[in-house]
Amino acid sequence: MEGVPYETVDRAYESELATTYDSIKSYQLRFYYHGQWRPQYDRWVAMLVGLYAGAGKGRVAWNQALTSDMIYTQPVVHELRNLRAKTLLLIGDLDRAAPGANRAPPQVATRLGNYPELARRAARTIPEAELVEFPGLGHAPQVEAPDVFRKVLLAGLAGHESQK
Repeated sequence: MEGVPYETVDRAYESELATTYDSIKSYQLRFYYHGQWRPQYDRWVAMLVGLYAGAGKGRVAWNQALTSDMIYTQPVVHELRNLRAKTLLLIGDLDRAAPGANRAPPQVATRLGNYPELARRAARTIPEAELVEFPGLGHAPQVEAPDVFRKVLLAGLAGHESQK
């Protein structure tokens, strides 16, 4: 991402190995749930931290490091215009997940993770995209408001199915 200092895969791996319940919860609180924590979110943190606690911890950390590297070194935004499938984009309008924000200078970090704007650009670029924004929800609308999310998702999928 523009303005975020590069982190080698080996350094990202070391960082991933240091992942804890508290580090996951802190990140999600800040970037996923816009500072509003509910007890029902704990199970999702526990699930994720469980991946880092088991016998496959090294593999999980390595895969996360490779995923981070891919985000920074292999952007695909220029390929979006080539998509031909009908595309349903679902985004919480408070989503501010920002990979690398912890390494970016403050003036860069503040502009990272504006997913609503990024989603609007993606929707304008993808030929047959439909964008649905969830007001007042963050990075995980399926967790924050599962019934609302499910209803919109199923309606969107049904609409796409009927347009075949």
